Amino acid sequence: MRKVLLISALLLLPSALWAQGALHVTSVVPPVEWRAASSKTFTPLTTSTPTIQVGDEVRTGSGGSLILTAPDSSYMVVSENSKLVVDDFWSGSFRSVVNVLLGQVRFYIQRLGGRPNPYTVRTPTALIAVRGTIFDVDVDGAQVVEVRCLEGQVNVQNVLLSDREVILNPGFKTLVRPNELPLMPVRNEGDLREPRKIAVRKVTAPDKDVNNIPSLEILAHSNDRQNRPNDPQFGSNSRINSDTQRAKPTLSYPQ
Repeated sequence: MRKVLLISALLLLPSALWAQGALHVTSVVPPVEWRAASSKTFTPLTTSTPTIQVGDEVRTGSGGSLILTAPDSSYMVVSENSKLVVDDFWSGSFRSVVNVLLGQVRFYIQRLGGRPNPYTVRTPTALIAVRGTIFDVDVDGAQVVEVRCLEGQVNVQNVLLSDREVILNPGFKTLVRPNELPLMPVRNEGDLREPRKIAVRKVTAPDKDVNNIPSLEILAHSNDRQNRPNDPQFGSNSRINSDTQRAKPTLSYPQ
């Protein structure tokens, strides 16, 4: 009986530890600014501010970084040019820790009772359920989110498409764009952000090439309508000529 009570206490400990909804400021490399939930202005953040509370917002400037530690010794490293808000609420069986609005944050989650604490990390686009211990979250200015699992396992889904999720194992990552499902995981050294290639054609190509064959660029540009005299938009049968009656579309219905 005592063993059962001990295990139950360990499982409930994360909830109790997060009841205060505060993160301890462990390390600060300026420039780092902080805005309390009750304030409208940012002020410089230093280790003389021991904790930040639920609703508080933190942002790092160029070259700045920050380490925030939870009461259970889990912690996060906030990189430069990043912005986040402290969270403290339940989403299903997971408790939200922070909302990463911009930039990169690395999370180190402690294990209690033989498994990771039931935390989640929010972004404007993705929701990350912590089933592993070390992972990166990177949010760009277009709210495209890249999640990389370094140790353990994490589940990733789009905040608006919660019926589908991607499970990341160590060494894999995924990308979540607004209003899209997470991409198929690839290895961390792989490329998820390869720019889309757009075919570009010349619009000043000659009518014919060296073999006296009509240029592909010209055909693509004109849709080859000049070669079809009966095309509705060209020639004597055109609907856009001066004949107002001929220009009217004709609809045929079954009798």
